[in-house]
Amino acid sequence: MSTNKLTKKDITKAWARYYAGVEVSASYERMTALGFSNGMTPILNKLYANNPEELKKAYERHLMFYNCEATWGSMIFGIVGALEEERSIMLDQGVSTEEIDQYTDIISNLKVGLMGPLAGIGDTINHGTIRPILMSLFIPLAETGFWGAGILPFAIWGVVISALGYFLNVKGYTLGKDSIMNVLQSGRINQMINTCSVLGLFMMGALSASYVKLSTIISWSDAVGNESTLQAVLDNIFPNLLPLAAVFAIYFYIKKAGPKYIRILLGIIVFSLVFAFFGIV
Repeated sequence: MSTNKLTKKDITKAWARYYAGVEVSASYERMTALGFSNGMTPILNKLYANNPEELKKAYERHLMFYNCEATWGSMIFGIVGALEEERSIMLDQGVSTEEIDQYTDIISNLKVGLMGPLAGIGDTINHGTIRPILMSLFIPLAETGFWGAGILPFAIWGVVISALGYFLNVKGYTLGKDSIMNVLQSGRINQMINTCSVLGLFMMGALSASYVKLSTIISWSDAVGNESTLQAVLDNIFPNLLPLAAVFAIYFYIKKAGPKYIRILLGIIVFSLVFAFFGIV
């Protein structure tokens, strides 16, 4: 850019406005576009203060359908802020209408093209890894009656994702549109996602073994009166096999039928009552 119209304070205040409300205004028609546009409003007002017609077009441009995970979407917010600033400078310099229109298309297409990939990254890292790990760390403390176990995971979670969102917004604005392309094309981001996925699976396995309780009481005696239990046999083959089987059964049911949690809970209750009645578990 030849000139900077926006200050660091402008970018930070706009991002805070975006981050505080982007998920609040979600609707089926525009998803989170209203929150994105609301955050962008101070930037647009400053960039197009002397051009009401361009300001109107900018508002309309950012009210188009938009849906992305809020934290990683902060990078899109920063990039769009930088592109809008560059577009405003081009207008001031008298660049041709054709070039302005092409640049406008870049802004709109960039949002549409990036919101899907970044949403996948955000859901995997933030919601699929960081949050479950924090919850699992505080579950044992909650079982001991520690009051902070019900508050601290959410407080830490809020601080972590807010700091990450701020960092991504600043990087997006500073580096511009090339930054996200470098991130997505880099092999490191794929390594990060794979590492987080493996770590998430590890934590889910540990939680399943620790908190899912299922065992069988089936037993028998041999000819000389020695009693054996089916549970002991299973533990020798594969410890915690039944809890793991229960977790996978529920997982495959959700994958096939969808997240029908009430039906799952009722099924678990019926299963427990029937198998306990027949002396199986």
